[in-house]
Amino acid sequence: MALTTLKVKHAGPGRHADLHGLYLLVRESGTRSWVLRMQHAGQRRDFGLGPAHDVPLADARILAADLRRAVRAGIDPTSRRRATRKSARPSRR
Repeated sequence: MALTTLKVKHAGPGRHADLHGLYLLVRESGTRSWVLRMQHAGQRRDFGLGPAHDVPLADARILAADLRRAVRAGIDPTSRRRATRKSARPSRR
């Protein structure tokens, strides 16, 4: 069964499934974050989409759909994120 905004707000600790590999991860401390479980090149990965207080349920679903579309096109979102982070770092001297 899909999550609702109310369920996201009141979910207890654990991993709560939404749709098509999207999960709400609630830690013992009460922090909530979105995770997309996907598989690329035979390797399963959990890809963080952000904290639930910054990313509402509707936006998390859109982000997850975009990432699933990219994986189907053969793009590895993890390596793309890694490359983006490396290019954003200031150079050290």
